[in-house]
Amino acid sequence: PLLKVNPHVPEDAIPGFPEMLHEMFAPGQQPVKRALEFLRETGWGKLDWWGINIPVIAIHVRAREDGEDNDDWPTASSPNRIMLDKLRHCLEHAIARELKVKTFDIFVASTTESARSAVVETLDDLPGLRNVLTMKSLDRNRKADTGAVDAMAEALLISRADVFLRLVIGTSGFSTFAYLSNALRLQNDWVNDLPWLKRRGFAPNYVVTEGCGPNRCYLAPPDVRMANIGWHGKQYTQRSCGDPVEKVER
Repeated sequence: PLLKVNPHVPEDAIPGFPEMLHEMFAPGQQPVKRALEFLRETGWGKLDWWGINIPVIAIHVRAREDGEDNDDWPTASSPNRIMLDKLRHCLEHAIARELKVKTFDIFVASTTESARSAVVETLDDLPGLRNVLTMKSLDRNRKADTGAVDAMAEALLISRADVFLRLVIGTSGFSTFAYLSNALRLQNDWVNDLPWLKRRGFAPNYVVTEGCGPNRCYLAPPDVRMANIGWHGKQYTQRSCGDPVEKVER
């Protein structure tokens, strides 16, 4: 991370997170099987009767889970009406801005079932919506093997979406799950049998938080933000030998 933010290092000298992830890891057989079954069952992204590709918008809700470290965790297990209205407005804005067709599907994933149900109900009458897609029989315990498989399967599915919208309840928009889902866009080997689902580049990313003003949402960076060890301030980086961060930046 220190080299990545050093202005004297050439921009392309340090690979990005998606490239490094691709070099080190590939999705396991179980989540790939789970994701492929879902893609085939739902006809994700296939052409309709008129030969038009039906885009899929992925929505992920980061809600409060029981038993988690809640110091930097969402404040509620389900979004309130204000947050749901913000989500719908942001979605309508993203559709108008990013999609060239009037019909689309939506895939909804969430850390809690109550949040997912609330979002599905809110978007049920959205103009142009063809299908709301959700994975059934999910194990949301990420510490269990089945829960880890289901989480990775959802990340793989989100990586095939045409637009990625996140709703975060009561905390910042940072999400390692979102960065993983975006990074998986680079990995296409697992969809070799479904060539229309191969992807290049990132999907447009949007995020809704409590910090969004009325009728507004944020465009979100899809790539991992590199650490800046100097953000704490000179009171922490200034040493008897000088400020090493300042020297690196020069």
